[in-house]
Amino acid sequence: MRYLNVRRSDSIRGEISMPPSKTHSFRALILASLADGDSLIRRPKISSDWHEAVNAMRLYGAEINEIEKDVFQVKGVAGKLRTPEDVINVNNSGTMLVFIAGVAAACPGWTILTGDESLRKLRKITRNFIPPFHELGVNVVSTKEDGMAPFVFKGKVNGGTAHMDGTGCQPVFSVLIASALSEKPVDIFVENPGETAYVDLLLYWFGKAGLAYDNVGNQYRHYHFPGNRAPRPFDVAIPFEWSAPGYPLLAAMITPHSEVVVKGMDLSDPYGDKQIIYILQRMGADISIENNAITARTSELKGIEADMNLLPDQVPTLAVAACFAKGETTIRNALTARWKECDRIAAVCRELRKMGAKITEREDGLVIHQDGTWRLTGAAIDGYYDHRMVMAFSVAGLAAQGKTRISDAQMVEKSFGTYIDEMKRAGADFEVVDEE
Repeated sequence: MRYLNVRRSDSIRGEISMPPSKTHSFRALILASLADGDSLIRRPKISSDWHEAVNAMRLYGAEINEIEKDVFQVKGVAGKLRTPEDVINVNNSGTMLVFIAGVAAACPGWTILTGDESLRKLRKITRNFIPPFHELGVNVVSTKEDGMAPFVFKGKVNGGTAHMDGTGCQPVFSVLIASALSEKPVDIFVENPGETAYVDLLLYWFGKAGLAYDNVGNQYRHYHFPGNRAPRPFDVAIPFEWSAPGYPLLAAMITPHSEVVVKGMDLSDPYGDKQIIYILQRMGADISIENNAITARTSELKGIEADMNLLPDQVPTLAVAACFAKGETTIRNALTARWKECDRIAAVCRELRKMGAKITEREDGLVIHQDGTWRLTGAAIDGYYDHRMVMAFSVAGLAAQGKTRISDAQMVEKSFGTYIDEMKRAGADFEVVDEE
C-alpha cells in the first residue's frame, strides 16, 4: 500500500505542468481503432487504463504501435471488427467498460467484458445500456443478472430505434458509439439527459472522425444517425486534462502567501470540468486568465450553491474548497458522483467528518456548514482506490492542522501521474510512504 503523508504548508508557489487528457485519449484511441486507415495519436495520457484500452482494441483487430516516444500509430479495422479471442478486462475503468460495450455492440461476434470488483459489484449505472441495446437487436447479458459486469455481448447494431435513461452519461456513450457505427439509420431517445458536457466530448470526436449525427435541437434527448461508413483516420495531439488544474489552483487559494500558474489549457475545449475555474471564481477565488495561463493566488472564499451536473468529477475538489469558505456551500445535482470509482458523495462526507468538517450528505450532493467554529485537522483518510479522492484530500491536508495520511496514493497515476512531484516542487509538504 502506498500512503501520502501531508502536512500544513507555509506557501505553494510555481508553475504546475498539466498531464495530457485521459478523457480525450480514450476517445481518440477507440475511434482510431475503428477507422479506415492509419491514425496518429500524439501525447496521449499513458496509464494503466490506456494499456487496458490498447489491449482491448488489439483483440478487435486494430494494430497499435508506439512509433516514437508518445506517438502512437493506429491502423484501424475499417469497421470490420474481429471477434475477440479472449475476455476483455478493463479493471477499474468504468469509462473504458462503457466504451468497449459500444464497440462490442458494433461487432457481429461475441464479446465477454468484465472489470474489477467495483465494476462487478458496485457501479450499477451500466445496467442502463441493456434495454436500448435489446431494442436495437443486440443480445446483452449480465451474467449475474444484476445489471453489472461481467457482460456477454452478441452484436451488432445496424439500424433501428431505442429509448434509454440518460441520468448518467456513461451508458449513453455505449449506445451512441454503436449507433454511430451503424450503416443503417438509428434514432436514440433519451429521458433525463445529464452530464451533457461529457456527451459533447464524444460528439466532438465523432465530428473529428467524420461520423455523421444530429443531436436534435441540441437537447440531448434525441440523437439521429443517418448511417455511417467507418470513421476516417486522423492525426491529433491530445490536449491537457481539464480535470487536473483544480487541485493545484485550489491549493494556492487556501494556503498563505501562495501563487500557482497553470499554462497550456484550451479554454475552447468542450470538457465540462473546466467549469471548476468559474465556480471557484464565484466563490471569490483570486484567479486570473491571461493568454494560455491560469493563475490562482491566496483567496478569501465564500459559500455558494453549485450545480455540478456538468462536472461531477469535481465534487471532491469543491467540497474541500467549501471547508475554507465563509458560510454555507450547497453541492447539488451530482447524483452520478455516487457511481464513480467509489460513492464519492458518501466517501467525501465520511472523510471530511474525520477532519472535523460540519457536512451533511444529500442524495444528490453535500452541504458544508462553515460557520467559523471549526477548522480542518489532519486525520487518517481512506483514498478508496480513487485518484480524485487522493488528490482532493491532499489539498485539504495542505491547509489542515497536523498530519493527514491518505491511502492508495498510487492511484494518482490514473489521471495525473506527476501530481505529487509537481506539488512538492511548488512547496507542498508531501511524503510518499510504501508499507505492506
